[in-house]
Amino acid sequence: MIESNKASFEQIDAERNVSGRDTHDHSVTNNYYQSPVVYRQDPRLKVLVEEHEQEIKKDSHYKDFSVKLNNFLERKVEGKLRDLKQKLEDGARDYIVDYALEAKEAVSKKIMKYSHYKSAQELYTYILANVRATFIHEVSPRIKSGEFPDYQINDLIEEKIILPVLESVGSCSLMIDRDELYGLLYILTGNCYIEWD
Repeated sequence: MIESNKASFEQIDAERNVSGRDTHDHSVTNNYYQSPVVYRQDPRLKVLVEEHEQEIKKDSHYKDFSVKLNNFLERKVEGKLRDLKQKLEDGARDYIVDYALEAKEAVSKKIMKYSHYKSAQELYTYILANVRATFIHEVSPRIKSGEFPDYQINDLIEEKIILPVLESVGSCSLMIDRDELYGLLYILTGNCYIEWD
């Protein structure tokens, strides 16, 4: 063997095979770079968060409960009357019923706790209205088509609803988190504003 044809593989660091010649590896890998998704902050939601922070500093005891927020929290009667559990089961989401009931109850209690702040009412009303609109326009058509598996619907909800709202409320002293946003989604479900079937 001629000395100039020798190859050394001692100092090579690779995630896959290293070869001096043909390699037949038919395994599938995802060697692509996926850039992080950057969500635009919702300017109106940011203003509402700021108003809430200012109101907390003043500690005004606002007692009137927003009519629009109350409408979201009350059952909207249409067609056959089903509770949250039944709606999720009808939408083939029985695996999430316990979580949904828990999240809905927790966020309902929190809304009532902060209901004396007008700014908190406006903040939750705005989030509920946007969650509903986004769900109806972005998620419902895919659910109703029957062409998308649950995991794709779940990914869509995260991408279009949960993560964008979290981006805008991150600095809020109400400490709104992912579970709470899902709780709002299940309030809307339980009160007939959105459907999963």
